[in-house]
Amino acid sequence: MPKAVEPLQSRSRRRVLAATVLFSAFPWLVVRDVLADDLSPTPSQPEGPFYPRALPEDRDADLLIVAGRNGRAEGTPLYLEGTVRSVAGTPLSGARVEIWQCDAHGRYHYVNDGGSAPPDENFQGYGETLTDTEGGYKFRTIRPVAYTGRAPHIHLKATHTGERPLTTQIYAAGDPLDADAGFVRFYGRESRDRLSVVLTPATDVEPGALRARFDIVLVTER
Repeated sequence: MPKAVEPLQSRSRRRVLAATVLFSAFPWLVVRDVLADDLSPTPSQPEGPFYPRALPEDRDADLLIVAGRNGRAEGTPLYLEGTVRSVAGTPLSGARVEIWQCDAHGRYHYVNDGGSAPPDENFQGYGETLTDTEGGYKFRTIRPVAYTGRAPHIHLKATHTGERPLTTQIYAAGDPLDADAGFVRFYGRESRDRLSVVLTPATDVEPGALRARFDIVLVTER
């Protein structure tokens, strides 16, 4: 007697059921497929010794002007912007982003950095902001300058509820690596390259200014 042929619709339901049982027993198979499309987390780097010992009263996102002073910071204005996202690509609204860096004379503010040059009192030195609904952030600062033992860089911290805090450093693409040779050997050239930003003219905003984009990807706490 000929064997009955199972209807196509019944076979489809049976395959779906089998797949559901398989993924229920081995959920890591599904997770592995999802994570394959995850964004790569932003590399971390050390905080260093120059994070402010006490945060200044004026710590907004514009580091070129200090409240209560009439002057403006020396150096080339730099408009730094980007987004903060999770590894899944979700924009993180309300993330706190902090930056700090030395002034045009190579001096850090709010710490005893041991420098001999007079500090630029019109440079804020530290700033912070919260990301908008799209995960975006913006700062106005100066193009980082080199000082003894280090190539130009900007320190950055990003924090958000449910995400692992990130501390890292931003570099300008094309700057010489000589002053950071040991640093690059320890942390890796690939990490340095991923933390480097391309500086482009921002003359549409301000004469002589530069623009850079640095997107941040935070690791979600499990």
